[in-house]
Amino acid sequence: MIITEILPYGKMKSRVLTDGDLVFSVYKGELKKYGLEEGAELSERMTEDVLLPLLTKRARERIVKLLKDRDYPEEELRRKLKLSWYPEQCISDALKWAQEKHYVDDRRFAENYIRWNGEGKSRKRLMYDLTQKGISRELAEELLEEMPPDEAAQIRKELEKQKYHPEKADLKERQRIAAKLSRRGYSWTQIENAMRHAEEV
Repeated sequence: MIITEILPYGKMKSRVLTDGDLVFSVYKGELKKYGLEEGAELSERMTEDVLLPLLTKRARERIVKLLKDRDYPEEELRRKLKLSWYPEQCISDALKWAQEKHYVDDRRFAENYIRWNGEGKSRKRLMYDLTQKGISRELAEELLEEMPPDEAAQIRKELEKQKYHPEKADLKERQRIAAKLSRRGYSWTQIENAMRHAEEV
């Protein structure tokens, strides 16, 4: 495997590109330490015995650092590690290690997300958010069945906030409020029912 290009990456690192699938970043001082230069051959021994273990260790450290601030699902951590140019093998090994240590748990993340956001978001919106964060649709559906948000209460709260009253609101106001609620993921049936039975604030 030949190193085809070395590019500056941030203030202290360089990104190393090869004619194979391997792309990675190291500190600038390590270029000289490991003989990494454009046109040089990257031996299998250097790759397997030195670089991949080093980068896997750093990927683990990166995961731990990220998790100090908040919880992350596996897919979101994977994306962040890819953005830092860790090789796929190192990312997979580091994530497997984090799972074994129970640092990463998609079920725990999803349960907490629903618990923290369930009072203000529709089921549809929660499903969208969770899948965007890398939670599988199957797991999200399972947990939303177990922990369903009270959508009727959420709609009533929004109607109160809008000072909506069915006998006083004109067609334009009803359409405006209904459209807003629809964009937040509530069904038209739920919205119409809540608007019909709303009490004056």
